[in-house]
Formats: sequence, structure tokens, C-alpha cells
Amino acid sequence: MWIQGNFRRNLLDMHIDDWNDEFLSKINAKEYVDALAAAGFQSAMVKAKPHTGLCYYKPSVGRMHRGLKGYDYFGDMVRLCHEKGITVVAYYTQIFDNWAYDNHPDWRCVTEEGKQFRDYRGMPNFKTGRYGIVCPNNPDYRDYVKENLTHLNRNYQFEGMFLDMTFWPDVCYCQHCRKRYFEETGLEMPRKIDFTDKQFLEFQLLREKWLAEYAKFATGCVKAVHPEVTIEHQFSMITSPWINASSEYLMDAVDYAGGDYYGGFLQQTFINKYYKNVSPTLPFTYHTSRCDPELNQHTTTKTEDELLLHAITAMVHSGAFQLVDAINPDGTIVPEVYTHLMKSIFQKTMPYEKYVSGALIHDAAIWFASHAKFDPTEKGDMADKSFSPKYYVESPTRMAGILRENNIPFEVIGSRNLRNYNGPVLILSHVARILPEEMDDIEAYVLRGGSLFVSGPVANKRLATLLGISVTGITEHSITYISPTAEGEKYLVGFSHKVPLNIDMHQYIATVDAPDCTVLGTLTLPYTLQGTPDFSAIHSNPPGVYTDSPAIVLRKVGKSTLLWTAAPIELMRPYQSHAAVCRLIRSLIPSPSFPSDAPKYVEMLAWKKDGHTYMAAINQQETPPVVPVHDITVDWPEPGKQAKMLESGEPLRTETIGNQTRIYLPKLNIFEMFEIL
Repeated sequence: MWIQGNFRRNLLDMHIDDWNDEFLSKINAKEYVDALAAAGFQSAMVKAKPHTGLCYYKPSVGRMHRGLKGYDYFGDMVRLCHEKGITVVAYYTQIFDNWAYDNHPDWRCVTEEGKQFRDYRGMPNFKTGRYGIVCPNNPDYRDYVKENLTHLNRNYQFEGMFLDMTFWPDVCYCQHCRKRYFEETGLEMPRKIDFTDKQFLEFQLLREKWLAEYAKFATGCVKAVHPEVTIEHQFSMITSPWINASSEYLMDAVDYAGGDYYGGFLQQTFINKYYKNVSPTLPFTYHTSRCDPELNQHTTTKTEDELLLHAITAMVHSGAFQLVDAINPDGTIVPEVYTHLMKSIFQKTMPYEKYVSGALIHDAAIWFASHAKFDPTEKGDMADKSFSPKYYVESPTRMAGILRENNIPFEVIGSRNLRNYNGPVLILSHVARILPEEMDDIEAYVLRGGSLFVSGPVANKRLATLLGISVTGITEHSITYISPTAEGEKYLVGFSHKVPLNIDMHQYIATVDAPDCTVLGTLTLPYTLQGTPDFSAIHSNPPGVYTDSPAIVLRKVGKSTLLWTAAPIELMRPYQSHAAVCRLIRSLIPSPSFPSDAPKYVEMLAWKKDGHTYMAAINQQETPPVVPVHDITVDWPEPGKQAKMLESGEPLRTETIGNQTRIYLPKLNIFEMFEIL
């Protein structure tokens, strides 16, 4: 497959309308391809159909962009790229298609308000009036997609396709969605949100299956013509809420995972680990923009430090880095982005490509549950639904931050990885739903001796049985506390019965059922309920009501240790809260893989490949310029080892201390890689 060893990729973003004669009037495919080649890009994602629906080739159905005046830009790009040895991934938009929306009103998505997307103005979540959204459940729209994809694959030779926008930007109530739901369930589509209602949960799971079925349909349209063409569906919405219906089921419709992200480096290291594990093949593709921080800042370019960090972080995780550049409306580019900036970056990363793509050594894995992307307490009218990622993304990402800050090497896995996961600790950070087959895998993991850390919801009755507890409710108070017991004081250092750990959210209320459970902390409440005029202290909500309700529970099951916290402490901001989480996690790790004193923004990673052991240090400071770090040490759990820098071969100072080898890294700028011998 062409993707192996292909780490340097580019997309020129060009969703350009054609109402102005100036638009795309100066497009120059040769200049662009020459710039790609000069920079060292291996692959170009070339727009065939953008969100406007105005094609950059001559379609059999639809319309070509008027600014091209009949010029087959897409075909020329394919030819020129291949002449330079650059592979081509054809870009095709789905669902977001203004031409289809304008010319086929019956294809449009319909919101719960009975509106269509271009009826809205100035609202978030694509409700700006710019985006025409059509529904993938519409059979006529599917015929159109099939004709487009068939035509492209019969008339052009390219290596892969990126099928973008594989998601619903809102719950669709068009006639085809309502008809399909009724035919499959005998029910009307729900208009009320209630994640405690089994019917609503099944409704959401069904939407995820519908979207995956559509993705397989689109993939099949391509493979029917060219089975060897690789398929990448847009997968970045996996971190967006349940509303978008993007789930891990999409991985059954792709050859590799890929998607675009515009957050910082903690977000990237989290999602890169997840992609690495759920992608059917490697490398996955991590897309991010040249613009800082994202494409809406058209003229502002990220620094070389930032783009280098994006590229090397993706690569160390066995991923390809895809730069998303933005074309000017007239069709021009800024060649210096390629001939200077990206060329300089790739000269630094290319020598290390041969060392990556091994299995990461880690002490804990965070499970990112793609079928649980909701707040389980949310209820109300569909029109009032929340798009906030406050729990399902923020909680596991904050957990990742705590692990990185404390040099606990970690992975992020998906549901498809649970069955074969054999690492020492599995973390369920505010997982609000666990499907039966997922629970089967979790139980099997514990039977194999794996340890669990569960925070917040206990989303399956079998999990509650495993933990030895019963969840009976949730606090009415939105500010709560955890008071350490005598057994829990060593974990909640700095806190006591009278000075409990502050939790700025509700806690789950539980009882202990199993006699072998140890309660490490109990629920404490403020004197008064929040949201009322009554108070004890006018500016705060000090603790005053002490209960015996368990808030941290430890249980030993065979060789496994199970820990539950009644709220995700990892979501709290204070350092001492993070330190408590760290102590709890460390208590589950039998023996750390490679302890380090690297500062909290430096990630240390280790992997094995072809009989070699490699390490990377990545200076993931969020704000440029990146300041160098000096005198990092790493303790490798074997005595008498040596270490040398990759490429230069320069030896690093090592010292045997007991049964470990201490490795000294004198200076870290952006990244360093070395081998342990």
C-alpha cells in the first residue's frame, strides 16, 4: 500500500465560490506542484469537489467551477504530481455540498425546528448560511454520490481518496431519516433528550450505524471501480458530540484513519495515540493548518517550531503529517511556505522516518469510548441540546495531561482495542456508556490481571458488580468534596477530613456491596445547596455536611486492583487534585517502564522496532518560541545499558544505579531521538 513510509503530505484548501470573475483566475498547478516537490512532500491531497459543490474537473453530474473556464485543474494536478513522483489523494466532499443543496431542495437536512442549514445566520455548528447540508439517508443523493465517485475513478488514476465531512452537523429530521427510523423501530424519532432512556440511547446508536453504513456505501462506490485506491473518511468528528454520529464504526469503511485538528499539542498527542490504535493500517494521517490557529486566520502562519512539533509528534506516533494550506481566492499560493518553511522542517524530520512505527511502551491506557460522547445528565428539548465536550473529551484529555506531566507513559485506545489490550492499567475517564460487548472485553481484561481506574459514571451494571458498588443517584449539589479516610490519606496528600478535596461538579452516590472493598474517601457536601440565596460563606461553599457515602473505592479482584472515584478528579484544575490522581494511578502500576524527571510539557516516548529500542523526547510547549530544556534524565529498567543519539551516533552519558540505567540528555530543543543499546 502506498501509504507505508509516506509521512509528508499536503492539502491545499480551496472551497472557493465562483460569483466573482477573479476567483481562481490565477490558479497555477505547475507552480504549486513545483513548490510541493521543492519542500519534499510525498503526497498531495487534490481537491476534486469542495464544499461549494463546484467541481475542479468536468463532472458527469453537477457543475464545474466557472472560474476555471473549462480547465481541468484536477486532471492537471494528477498528471503533474505523478511526474514529480508525488502520490495523489483525491478530495471529495460529502453531505456538505452547496450545489446539491441549491439544486435539489428535497435532499436537504432538516433540523428539529423544521429549518434547513442555509436558513440560519450567525450561529455556531455550521449554521451560518454558508453551508448547504444534504442528508446521506436520501437515496437520490446517494445516486449522485455514486455517479460522482464512479466518474472520478473511471477517468483519473490516483492512489487514494479522502471522503470528507462524514457526519451530520445536527440531528436530521428529513423525511428519509424519519422513514428509515420508523421502518427499523416502529417508532417516531425522539424530540426529547434523555440519556437515561433506553430508547433514546438506541436511537443514538442507530444514527452511528447509519452513518457508518453510508460510509461503507461511499467506499464501495470507489472500490467497485478501483479496489486498490485507499479510502480515508473524515474522522476528526470522533471528538465531537453524539449529535454528529461519528463513531469508531467508521473504521470499518477506511483503509487508514485521518482527520484535521487545530488544538494544541496535548490534544495532538491524545488523538495521535487513539488514531494509531484504531486505524486499520499505518501511518494514519494527522491534518493541521498552516494558518494559526486554524483556517479562519487566513494570513497568519504558524511558526517553524509549531509546525515542526506537529510533524514530529505525528511521526513518532506512526502517523503522517498533513499540512493544510489555504489558497487565496484568486488561486494564488505563497510558494515560500513550501520552498522555505516546510523544506526546512522536513529536512529535520526526514532522517528519522526509518526509526518510527514501533509499538509504544506504556504503563496505562485511556479508553476513548466513541459511543459515549454525551453528558449523561443532559435532558430537555432537542432544540436545546448542548454541543459542549465538557466531559467525554475534556476528562480523558485532562487525564492524558496528568500522565504526561508526571512522566507516566500512556496510550489511548478505542473499543476495537479492548479485546486484546494487555497493559497494566486501563483508565475509564468519565465513560458514560459501555456496550455489552465492550463490557465483555473489560471483564476479560480484569480476569487476565489488568487493573482499572474508573472515574465518574459507572455505565454498566456489570461494571458496578466488578467494582463492588451500587450507584444509587447523583448529588443535587454541583459543588462537592471528598474527605480522605485513614486508608486514603496517602493518596489525598494535603487534604483531610476537615480540609477535603474540592470537586467543582456533582458526584455519583453509591453504596459498597462487596466486603473486600476499601473506602479511600467519602462524600462531603457544603452547608447549603448552590443556586439558592442561603449560604454559609458569601463567596464560597465550604464543606459542612459529612457523609459515609463512598467517593473513592478500592477493590482487589485476583491479581487486579480496581479503583473508582465518584467524580472525575482529573477535571479539576488545582495541582493538588492532579497530584492525587497521579498517586492513585501510580498505585496501580506494578513497575514503571522508564521513570523520568522531564518537565511537565516534555513527553518521553519509547518503542521497539526490528529488535531495537528507541526513545524520543518532544518539547511540547504550547506557546512559541519553544524554550530549550536542559539536563533530563531517564531511568531504563535494565542495568549496564548504553545510549546514543540517532543519526549523529553521539553517545549519551549513562550510569548504572541498582538494577536501572540512568540516561542523561543534556539539552532538548524541539525533539531528540536516541537508541538504547
